[in-house]
Amino acid sequence: MYQWLLSKFYDSIMKDAEDRGLRDWRRTLLENISGDVLELGCGTGANLEFYSPAIKRLVLVEPSAHMHQRLKAKIPRYQLNNIEILNDKAESLSLADASFDAVVCTLVLCSVSNLEKALSEIHRILRPQGKFIFIEHVAAVNNLKRYQWQRRLEFLWKRIAAGCHLTRYTEDAMIKAGFSIIEVNRQSMRGVPPIARPSIRGVAQKT
Repeated sequence: MYQWLLSKFYDSIMKDAEDRGLRDWRRTLLENISGDVLELGCGTGANLEFYSPAIKRLVLVEPSAHMHQRLKAKIPRYQLNNIEILNDKAESLSLADASFDAVVCTLVLCSVSNLEKALSEIHRILRPQGKFIFIEHVAAVNNLKRYQWQRRLEFLWKRIAAGCHLTRYTEDAMIKAGFSIIEVNRQSMRGVPPIARPSIRGVAQKT
Protein backbone atom coordinates (compact mmCIF):
# COMPACT_ATOMS: atom_id res chain seq x y z
CA MET A 1 0.00 0.00 0.00
CA TYR A 2 2.78 2.42 0.94
CA GLN A 3 4.69 1.84 -2.32
CA TRP A 4 1.47 2.47 -4.28
CA LEU A 5 0.92 5.78 -2.48
CA LEU A 6 4.53 6.83 -2.97
CA SER A 7 4.42 6.12 -6.70
CA LYS A 8 1.12 7.98 -7.05
CA PHE A 9 2.31 11.17 -5.34
CA TYR A 10 6.07 11.08 -5.94
CA ASP A 11 6.08 13.58 -8.82
CA SER A 12 3.90 15.99 -6.84
CA ILE A 13 6.11 15.63 -3.76
CA MET A 14 9.23 16.46 -5.79
CA LYS A 15 7.72 19.23 -7.96
CA ASP A 16 9.00 22.13 -5.85
CA ALA A 17 12.53 20.71 -5.79
CA GLU A 18 12.44 20.12 -9.54
CA ASP A 19 11.23 23.66 -10.22
CA ARG A 20 13.83 25.19 -7.90
CA GLY A 21 16.88 23.62 -9.50
CA LEU A 22 16.79 19.84 -9.55
CA ARG A 23 15.46 19.67 -13.11
CA ASP A 24 18.31 21.92 -14.30
CA TRP A 25 20.83 19.74 -12.49
CA ARG A 26 19.48 16.69 -14.30
CA ARG A 27 19.58 18.43 -17.68
CA THR A 28 23.18 19.61 -17.29
CA LEU A 29 24.48 16.20 -16.24
CA LEU A 30 22.62 14.15 -18.86
CA GLU A 31 22.68 16.33 -21.98
CA ASN A 32 25.85 14.76 -23.45
CA ILE A 33 25.41 11.17 -22.32
CA SER A 34 25.78 8.52 -25.04
CA GLY A 35 26.42 4.86 -25.77
CA ASP A 36 24.99 2.07 -23.62
CA VAL A 37 23.39 3.64 -20.54
CA LEU A 38 21.96 2.17 -17.36
CA GLU A 39 19.83 4.15 -14.91
CA LEU A 40 19.38 2.76 -11.41
CA GLY A 41 16.25 3.47 -9.40
CA CYS A 42 14.60 5.45 -12.18
CA GLY A 43 11.30 5.72 -10.27
CA THR A 44 8.62 7.47 -12.31
CA GLY A 45 11.10 8.53 -15.01
CA ALA A 46 12.16 12.07 -14.04
CA ASN A 47 15.30 11.77 -16.19
CA LEU A 48 13.66 10.52 -19.39
CA GLU A 49 13.20 13.95 -20.97
CA PHE A 50 16.94 14.62 -20.81
CA TYR A 51 18.21 11.52 -22.58
CA SER A 52 19.24 11.95 -26.20
CA PRO A 53 17.54 9.77 -28.84
CA ALA A 54 21.10 9.04 -30.00
CA ILE A 55 21.69 6.80 -26.96
CA LYS A 56 22.39 3.32 -28.29
CA ARG A 57 20.78 1.36 -25.46
CA LEU A 58 18.93 2.51 -22.34
CA VAL A 59 18.28 0.10 -19.49
CA LEU A 60 16.02 1.36 -16.69
CA VAL A 61 16.24 -0.45 -13.37
CA GLU A 62 13.40 0.01 -10.86
CA PRO A 63 12.45 -2.64 -8.28
CA SER A 64 9.00 -1.18 -7.47
CA ALA A 65 6.16 -2.59 -9.58
CA HIS A 66 4.05 0.49 -8.80
CA MET A 67 6.77 2.81 -10.12
CA HIS A 68 6.97 0.62 -13.26
CA GLN A 69 3.40 1.50 -14.19
CA ARG A 70 4.04 5.25 -14.10
CA LEU A 71 7.42 4.86 -15.79
CA LYS A 72 5.95 2.91 -18.70
CA ALA A 73 3.22 5.53 -19.13
CA LYS A 74 5.86 8.27 -19.59
CA ILE A 75 8.15 6.51 -22.06
CA PRO A 76 5.99 7.11 -25.19
CA ARG A 77 6.32 10.90 -24.70
CA TYR A 78 9.98 10.77 -25.67
CA GLN A 79 11.77 9.67 -28.83
CA LEU A 80 13.87 7.02 -27.17
CA ASN A 81 14.81 3.72 -28.75
CA ASN A 82 15.94 0.32 -27.49
CA ILE A 83 14.65 0.72 -23.92
CA GLU A 84 14.62 -2.15 -21.42
CA ILE A 85 13.04 -2.09 -17.96
CA LEU A 86 14.34 -4.39 -15.22
CA ASN A 87 13.10 -4.90 -11.68
CA ASP A 88 16.55 -5.72 -10.27
CA LYS A 89 17.88 -4.28 -7.04
CA ALA A 90 20.97 -2.09 -7.20
CA GLU A 91 22.88 -4.56 -5.03
CA SER A 92 22.27 -7.47 -7.42
CA LEU A 93 22.14 -6.62 -11.12
CA SER A 94 21.45 -9.33 -13.71
CA LEU A 95 23.79 -7.67 -16.21
CA ALA A 96 27.15 -8.63 -17.65
CA ASP A 97 30.48 -7.25 -16.47
CA ALA A 98 31.77 -4.19 -18.36
CA SER A 99 28.59 -3.83 -20.45
CA PHE A 100 27.78 -0.11 -20.06
CA ASP A 101 29.41 3.19 -20.95
CA ALA A 102 27.53 5.13 -18.28
CA VAL A 103 25.46 4.56 -15.15
CA VAL A 104 23.04 7.19 -13.85
CA CYS A 105 21.88 7.46 -10.22
CA THR A 106 19.76 10.39 -9.10
CA LEU A 107 18.47 10.33 -5.51
CA VAL A 108 18.89 6.57 -5.30
CA LEU A 109 21.95 5.67 -3.24
CA CYS A 110 20.41 7.19 -0.10
CA SER A 111 17.82 4.41 -0.05
CA VAL A 112 19.67 1.26 -1.13
CA SER A 113 20.00 -1.24 1.71
CA ASN A 114 23.73 -1.79 1.12
CA LEU A 115 25.56 1.21 -0.33
CA GLU A 116 28.91 -0.56 -0.71
CA LYS A 117 27.37 -3.50 -2.58
CA ALA A 118 25.41 -1.20 -4.89
CA LEU A 119 28.56 0.76 -5.76
CA SER A 120 30.44 -2.49 -6.33
CA GLU A 121 27.77 -3.56 -8.83
CA ILE A 122 27.92 -0.21 -10.62
CA HIS A 123 31.70 -0.52 -10.87
CA ARG A 124 31.38 -4.10 -12.16
CA ILE A 125 29.01 -3.36 -15.04
CA LEU A 126 30.83 -0.24 -16.24
CA ARG A 127 33.39 -0.51 -19.00
CA PRO A 128 36.93 0.75 -18.35
CA GLN A 129 36.82 4.54 -18.00
CA GLY A 130 33.01 4.35 -17.87
CA LYS A 131 31.15 7.30 -16.34
CA PHE A 132 29.07 7.25 -13.18
CA ILE A 133 26.68 10.23 -13.13
CA PHE A 134 25.09 11.07 -9.81
CA ILE A 135 22.85 13.41 -7.80
CA GLU A 136 22.56 12.39 -4.16
CA HIS A 137 21.66 14.02 -0.87
CA VAL A 138 24.24 13.30 1.81
CA ALA A 139 25.37 13.93 5.38
CA ALA A 140 25.71 17.62 6.26
CA VAL A 141 29.47 17.41 6.83
CA ASN A 142 29.91 21.19 6.77
CA ASN A 143 27.02 22.02 9.09
CA LEU A 144 27.31 20.37 12.50
CA LYS A 145 23.90 21.53 13.73
CA ARG A 146 22.12 20.17 10.67
CA TYR A 147 24.10 16.93 10.86
CA GLN A 148 23.00 16.47 14.45
CA TRP A 149 19.37 16.88 13.38
CA GLN A 150 19.94 14.41 10.55
CA ARG A 151 21.17 11.84 13.07
CA ARG A 152 18.26 12.48 15.43
CA LEU A 153 15.60 12.20 12.75
CA GLU A 154 17.09 9.54 10.48
CA PHE A 155 15.22 6.64 12.07
CA LEU A 156 11.86 8.34 11.52
CA TRP A 157 12.84 9.65 8.08
CA LYS A 158 13.70 6.15 6.86
CA ARG A 159 10.23 4.99 7.84
CA ILE A 160 8.38 7.74 5.93
CA ALA A 161 10.76 8.07 2.98
CA ALA A 162 11.13 4.51 1.68
CA GLY A 163 14.30 3.66 3.59
CA CYS A 164 16.11 6.89 2.74
CA HIS A 165 19.24 7.56 4.84
CA LEU A 166 20.18 11.13 5.76
CA THR A 167 23.76 10.62 6.96
CA ARG A 168 25.54 8.71 4.21
CA TYR A 169 29.06 9.71 3.14
CA THR A 170 28.37 8.78 -0.46
CA GLU A 171 31.33 10.55 -2.04
CA ASP A 172 33.79 8.74 0.24
CA ALA A 173 32.05 5.43 -0.51
CA MET A 174 32.39 6.01 -4.26
CA ILE A 175 36.12 6.55 -3.93
CA LYS A 176 36.50 3.40 -1.79
CA ALA A 177 34.57 1.46 -4.46
CA GLY A 178 37.20 2.34 -7.07
CA PHE A 179 35.86 5.51 -8.67
CA SER A 180 37.75 8.71 -9.40
CA ILE A 181 35.69 11.86 -8.92
CA ILE A 182 35.98 13.90 -12.12
CA GLU A 183 33.49 16.61 -11.22
CA VAL A 184 31.53 17.30 -8.05
CA ASN A 185 29.26 20.14 -6.94
CA ARG A 186 28.17 20.46 -3.33
CA GLN A 187 25.00 22.49 -2.98
CA SER A 188 21.81 22.79 -0.97
CA MET A 189 18.84 21.19 -2.71
CA ARG A 190 15.98 23.66 -2.42
CA GLY A 191 12.38 22.52 -2.21
CA VAL A 192 12.98 19.66 0.23
CA PRO A 193 13.09 19.61 4.06
CA PRO A 194 16.30 21.18 5.46
CA ILE A 195 17.60 17.85 6.78
CA ALA A 196 17.63 16.47 3.20
CA ARG A 197 19.12 19.49 1.45
CA PRO A 198 22.90 18.82 1.55
CA SER A 199 23.71 17.26 -1.81
CA ILE A 200 26.46 16.28 -4.19
CA ARG A 201 26.20 15.95 -7.95
CA GLY A 202 28.68 15.28 -10.68
CA VAL A 203 30.58 12.64 -12.59
CA ALA A 204 32.88 9.84 -11.43
CA GLN A 205 34.90 7.45 -13.55
CA LYS A 206 35.71 3.76 -13.19
CA THR A 207 39.40 3.28 -12.48
